[in-house]
Amino acid sequence: MVIQGVAYLSDFEAKKAIMEMARRLEAKGWLVAGDGSMSVRVGPQAVWVTVAGADKAALTQDMLVRVDMNGKAMLSAKPKPLPEDLPIHLKIYQENENAQCVMHTYPACAAVMGMQGQTVQPAAFSPAVRALGRVQLLPAQNVDAQAQAVSLLCRTDKAVLLENDGCLTWGKTPADAAHLVEALDYYAAVTAKLGCAGCSKCGSCGGHCTGCSKCGAPAVQPMAQPAAQPVAMAVPAAQPAQPVSLPGVTGLIQPGMALPTLPKQQAAPAPAPVPAAQPAAVPAMEAAPAAPKSANARDAAMAEVIRRTLKSFQ
Repeated sequence: MVIQGVAYLSDFEAKKAIMEMARRLEAKGWLVAGDGSMSVRVGPQAVWVTVAGADKAALTQDMLVRVDMNGKAMLSAKPKPLPEDLPIHLKIYQENENAQCVMHTYPACAAVMGMQGQTVQPAAFSPAVRALGRVQLLPAQNVDAQAQAVSLLCRTDKAVLLENDGCLTWGKTPADAAHLVEALDYYAAVTAKLGCAGCSKCGSCGGHCTGCSKCGAPAVQPMAQPAAQPVAMAVPAAQPAQPVSLPGVTGLIQPGMALPTLPKQQAAPAPAPVPAAQPAAVPAMEAAPAAPKSANARDAAMAEVIRRTLKSFQ
């Protein structure tokens, strides 16, 4: 609904949003044993807020109370215990007209940051963390003093850390305020991991946001990480190429190598002699035997030739 040009949730929408966000945050372990509080503004002079000690996992309408900007209960037949931090909620609504939801939660890592006196600096390692921006730490003091301190920050910042008392976030809608809680817890978890890279006492830090789990040393503050140095690796010396031994092929010659010995040229084989023309063989005539060395052999051969010649004319 719109009142004086400003859009507000209705009473029904506000109570429903508070119960849904309470169950969501309690499931993450950020609202423990009735601690914390949640409120939604529904008009210029009206706010719905959880009662003191309400079980956020089983929140019902009876655990919500409507109050005015002075903290006086409205529409309640019997008195209900109001949360201790209600003045801080109301101060944020009075100083920041854009804030329509305030949450007081206890995410573990963010609570540890508050206990160690740390603050959140603007960071850019996720869009949600960029939207979170700076988160200041308020020292432990009475609720009125904390409300006055928050009034100086609620126009520019979106959250504060409370020393030993969790954190406060505020936004346009309950979902916006819940997202800031998630971003704050993520920032605290990441920086705790970075800061716990080494332990200043015993060297047994295991990455816990509370510091070393063995000796109790506090977490080391995040430091700029040096640029990674290239790792020198032994490179084996290049082996000279071995010449390829193939018949009739000369291998590659590399710089610094001696010239290879060329293969000896083999002498060309002599051409085979052309045989002389042989006279035509006489038909039915056997090859003449070799000439005899003795005179008797010669005479016998001549007689045989004459015999065969006379026989061919018969």
